[in-house]
Parts: sequence; structure tokens; C-alpha cells
Amino acid sequence: MRRVLITGAAGWTGGNLALQLESQPDLEVFAVDDIDPRVPFTSDFRRLSLDRLTLARYVLDVQPHVIFHLQSVHPTSERGKNSESEERIVGSLGLFGAIERLDTVEKVIVKSDTAFYGASPRNPSVLHETTRPQGSPSKFQRDLTEMERFIGDAALRQPEIQFTVLRFAPIFGPLIKNPVSRYLTLPSVPTLMGFDPRLQFIHEADAVAALEHASNHDVSGTFNVAASGQMYLSRILRLGRRIPQPLPGRMFDAALSGLARVNVQVPRHLRGLLKHGRIVDTTAMSEALGFEPAFSCRQTVLSAYGHSFKDVA
Repeated sequence: MRRVLITGAAGWTGGNLALQLESQPDLEVFAVDDIDPRVPFTSDFRRLSLDRLTLARYVLDVQPHVIFHLQSVHPTSERGKNSESEERIVGSLGLFGAIERLDTVEKVIVKSDTAFYGASPRNPSVLHETTRPQGSPSKFQRDLTEMERFIGDAALRQPEIQFTVLRFAPIFGPLIKNPVSRYLTLPSVPTLMGFDPRLQFIHEADAVAALEHASNHDVSGTFNVAASGQMYLSRILRLGRRIPQPLPGRMFDAALSGLARVNVQVPRHLRGLLKHGRIVDTTAMSEALGFEPAFSCRQTVLSAYGHSFKDVA
């Protein structure tokens, strides 16, 4: 029986990936995180700190064949904070150190983010996997860059292992509760006056499907993962019947900061996205990885606002 290890299994994506994989009779799933799972699953779950020693020792004990490294960047970094993010980077170093000591590992699939490219007016209109980011990087972007550097170094040292990095567009859907979904589902949404950014998403179900797909196909490399199509922020809010509140720069920043009082965090990297937008090329996802999302960008938005798949197909 093949053994699969999921780090960051307490999040929505990790929990649903565990549910999907544990239904396969030829797989034994092991899951770890430093908080309790949001999505119940029956696979072996260990609550442990994802630092150098505990994670590395557990990996050596499990001896997995496939590793899904989903929480390669600490959640506090995604929320624009420094707390504990350095520890998670150290944990990644420990993880890859453990992988080097094992001869069972065949594949490592890593969850990254298109925030890797930043959001700058100097970025090209369409970003490819080889595009060099422009502008001043956010904390989240720097951590993603550092994490992907670890992956590149590990792949060079261990060419016999398949390393696959999936740079997800913002994950959106009716169930996931991340900064993007919380912001876009507000009844009244602050927007930046004079800007109407172009956005891409990946549906929450497609994000899980992409991870599973990567584990079933022998393709190494880095891939942008996004739904087909793109939408302007104004159109997204109209489809969701949300009320946009255009504000000048300082008032916009103040409004976003004030949203923290209602548990809506809008970190720096997301503020840049809401100003400049971001569109990525998905040719490699389709042609090399062989993955096609079930939801288009428009269907993803409609689904997130409560429409059934039949309604949006």
C-alpha cells in the first residue's frame, strides 16, 4: 500500500484532499498540522509543530511515497504578518532534509500561489512561469520566493524525485474562508477609486483536483493553476449582487484596515491585487501537466455566490 503524507492538512484544501485520497483503497493517508482540522477526515492525523525536528522526525517514521506540502508558508505570512513565518521556512528545510534521507519518496507536490509574481503596474499583462516579478515584494511574496528556491535546490540534488510546484490563483468558492473570499462576499465591498483590476481564480474544488491530478501524473516543474477566463472586479461584484464602495487611496486603505474588526484580513499582497490585478498564463497547466479545471472563472464566481454547478455550467 502506498503511503501519502499531507502537511497543512488542517486547512480547507488540505482537509478535502485528505478526504478525497482516503477513499482510494490503495492509499494510506497521514496528515499533519499545528492546528485542528477544519474538515473532518478519518486518516491518521498528528497535531505537531511544523518545525525542523518534529516534522522531519515524523516524515522519517512514515516513510511516504508521496508528499503534499500544502502549508509551505505560514498562514501568518499570508495575512501579512511576520509571526512564526520564519519557523515555517525552517520547517521546510527540515522536511527536505528528511526527504534526502529517504529512498521511498517518489513525488513531492507543493502548494504555492500566484502572489509569487506580486502585483505591480510594471508586471506584464500576462504572467508566465518564467516571468520575473517586478515592484517591491510583500512579506508573503518573499516567503513564497524563498520556499520555491528550496524546492529548486532540492530538485537539483534529487533528480530521481518528481517535484511539482502548483502556483494557484486565488482560491474562491462557497465554502473556503480565506482573505479573498471573505472580502468579495462582504455585503458592501470597499474598492479603490479609479481602478478596476482584472482577476483570475481557481475554484476550491478544482484546487483539490489539481493536487490529486499532480500526484497521479509524472510531471515535474512549476505550473500556474487558474480557471479559464478573467473578470474585472466590478463585474465580479455585480454577479454577486454586492455593493461596491469606491474610495480614494487613503480612505480605501483605512477601510480595509477597519475590516479586521469583522474578521476580514486584507494583507498587503491582496491590496496590491485589488489595485493592479493579476493574470497568469495556463498553457503549461493544460499542455504539460494535463489538467483542466472544471469551473471557468465566471462559473467559479457564480458558485462562490451561491449558485449550483447546474446553474453555472
